[in-house]
Amino acid sequence: MIMIRFSFSIPKRGFSSRLSASTDVVVCGGGIAGSSIAYHLARRGKRVCLIEKHSIGGAGATSKCGGLVSSPLIWDDPACEYMARKSINLYESLADIKGFEYIKSGRLWVTTTERGQSSIERLISKGKVIGGIEKVDHTTDLTSLMPVLNTKDIKATVFSTEDVCLDAVALCQELAAEASLSGARISEGISVTEVLLGHDRQVYAVDTTEGLIETSVFVDVSGIWSGHISVKNLPHGRVQLASFPSIYQNLLCPRLPSASILCNDQPIVYDMDRNVVIHAGSNRTLIAGFNEESMRAASKKDDKWMETRHDWDLFHGSLGDAIARIPMIGSMKVGELSISLEAYTPDGACTIGESSQAKGYFVAGGFCGQGLSLAGGVGEVLSDWIIDGRPSIDVSRIDVARFLELHANQQYLSERIPEVASLTYRNTKSGHQFHSARNLRMSPIYHQLKAAGAIFGETMGYERPLWFESKGPEKSVYSASERGHIGKAPWFNHVEKEYAACRERVGLIDMSSFTKFEISGPDAVSLLQYLCSADIDRPIGTTVFTGMQNESGGYVSDCTLSRLGDESFFMVAPTIQQDRVFNWMNKWAHRRNSKVHIQDVTAAYTALDVVGPLSRHLLSDLTDESVSPTCFPSFRCKEINIGMATGIRAISVSHCGELGWVLYIPNEQAQNVYERIVEAGREYSLQHAGYYTLRHLRIEKFYVYWGQDIDATVTPVECGRSFRVHLQKDFIGKEAIERQMESGIYKRFVHVMMDDFDPNRDPSPIGGEFIYKDGVMVGHVTSSAYGFTLGAQVCIAVIHKADGISMPFLSQGKWHIEIAGRKYGVRISPHSPSLPMESSEQPNHYRPTQ
Repeated sequence: MIMIRFSFSIPKRGFSSRLSASTDVVVCGGGIAGSSIAYHLARRGKRVCLIEKHSIGGAGATSKCGGLVSSPLIWDDPACEYMARKSINLYESLADIKGFEYIKSGRLWVTTTERGQSSIERLISKGKVIGGIEKVDHTTDLTSLMPVLNTKDIKATVFSTEDVCLDAVALCQELAAEASLSGARISEGISVTEVLLGHDRQVYAVDTTEGLIETSVFVDVSGIWSGHISVKNLPHGRVQLASFPSIYQNLLCPRLPSASILCNDQPIVYDMDRNVVIHAGSNRTLIAGFNEESMRAASKKDDKWMETRHDWDLFHGSLGDAIARIPMIGSMKVGELSISLEAYTPDGACTIGESSQAKGYFVAGGFCGQGLSLAGGVGEVLSDWIIDGRPSIDVSRIDVARFLELHANQQYLSERIPEVASLTYRNTKSGHQFHSARNLRMSPIYHQLKAAGAIFGETMGYERPLWFESKGPEKSVYSASERGHIGKAPWFNHVEKEYAACRERVGLIDMSSFTKFEISGPDAVSLLQYLCSADIDRPIGTTVFTGMQNESGGYVSDCTLSRLGDESFFMVAPTIQQDRVFNWMNKWAHRRNSKVHIQDVTAAYTALDVVGPLSRHLLSDLTDESVSPTCFPSFRCKEINIGMATGIRAISVSHCGELGWVLYIPNEQAQNVYERIVEAGREYSLQHAGYYTLRHLRIEKFYVYWGQDIDATVTPVECGRSFRVHLQKDFIGKEAIERQMESGIYKRFVHVMMDDFDPNRDPSPIGGEFIYKDGVMVGHVTSSAYGFTLGAQVCIAVIHKADGISMPFLSQGKWHIEIAGRKYGVRISPHSPSLPMESSEQPNHYRPTQ
């Protein structure tokens, strides 16, 4: 959301409802998002009280909003795309009725680079399916679209038709007015002073400057002030949120000198390479720059955000970029440079949902400069969540529960946020690796891995090696953007060597970032049997792959569960699931009055994956414990010693389809064990490998991963894992899965091999590319990697068919995938390929589908 400071005051609409003594939901914050939430809740019959400290639409981001709404096309995350579409539909319908300014201006994307051209071609491919794109010939069509544009260096352009320019203040006030008509109470000039929690940290009331309101649901949508409201029962006296304001500057100038030939529907111009946005309307010209050097994190004094003066020196670069694209700007009268604040999150995605720190405390914020674009849809999604008890769509990538309390650290956020803010208008599918605020979480062997040549990536603040290479003294150990390459990525040849080691000899992969839990107690078995779809009541020392399903059969998580004792288990889940899975298990333990203890031990263990056909030989050299196929077969867990180190949990699962063990080593012994593994591994030509190698291995074998392929909307039947489901017991989602087994499925995950793909010159798939059968779009890619054994680019994809997926449908017809405007023939299979294995054990049990 572009932020500008208007020179006129915001008219007060005059909402003055008296506070009620009790209500179903209290919404704090009368901006676009807060008004939208109140609007949707009221329309669904809830008693709502919307409280705004100033006036509706008269303060915060909404009051300073330039009114630019981004097309749904730009979002990679389906939830954000959905909410952006809902927002535009809502805003347009209200504008038709109420008559406030709503202009379909569209956006003109321009680039001067080959990489930018590839991004534009990907947008065009996406637009063919979801709409909202018009191809533009940069040599002929630009003059008619934007006559004042400098086109000499432009290499490629595209026009997104659904971007909008509107009056945000009027929209906000009309949303609030409609909410009021539906029964919502809207109170201006009132502040929330405290949220009160009762038994089990459940919201029971909200205190305000005008008195107490009894409620069980509080929604914090107060923008840059989210997470600052007093909640005294909590350890920090407030809910900890991973969002922080960024300061950036915008220039509001008079209309261009040639404005007589322009009109209000002039397109927004986004120069992708210079990262500058220009909107030249008939009344004014807006210039916004998003270069990282000009971004700053806000600062606090006495727990208040400090006012900051504008800085022409910081904005100078963006102004120069704007003049380079539209030279006429250079002859304009100097406009007003304004300072703006907008809340950002450390991963660049908004946060919505119920906080794990207080029951009934919901959050909607950290919109990362796109609040206006998402607010209408956020209101619908969050209201459904509050009323129905769960969201109507998968929100895993934007769920507030994805962050831990450590991500709310103010120093961490202030270092990260300027870089995140610079990505406000970047294509969200870039796979950006952040360079700021690094080394927050590291394994004990981080420095040894660094010395071995690790190039690190970061996920949820955790450093993990992506690949290894020989480094000079000045070489960065941090990876840059890793997706969307044309031809081979810089790491391709390194990963190929690591892959060969894992397939032919033995590789060593650091998997310490994965989430780990210990679950114990008299009711541990009964609780886990209910939460997991697989049969987990197996003998001590057994490891089980299982899903945790929701009521619709979708994956809450995908994990391994090892039985340590009669009443104790060890769980390993995806890195991004640390808080979410912990909350899910505790939620059901509380509902069932289960006597269990659930402990997060993620930070207690270093996890090293020993992978490859020689892994059994290497492990036998390291421990006195027998690791023969008879004594230590796959899917087993044992506690072993390595050298002087004790208490090491060895689990015979590699997470990529190769023979292997993951060793969970107590941190205080990790360096010692690591050194022994490396030393003993010399005999077998052990090679360090990174997370990219793990990805190539698992995708080639059709291993779907939670968060990359499967999510809360995917069931085991749809991804070929129904053989892992144990229907002879009761568990969450059982009825939904049984219905699918009886009636059939309408989507199916498949293994895809691309024909005629040249990794040396072709654009690589990054996820989201559409798959066609006989010229009709039927699905899309979820993840992809080059299959070094298969000698082809391999994708995991999901196929949809309204009247059901059948084997003849998958085996017949002509299939192709489109990447950046290029079409490639593909071969589709619902099962894993049969790959030659160097190991004589031939671990067929690793096949992820049957």
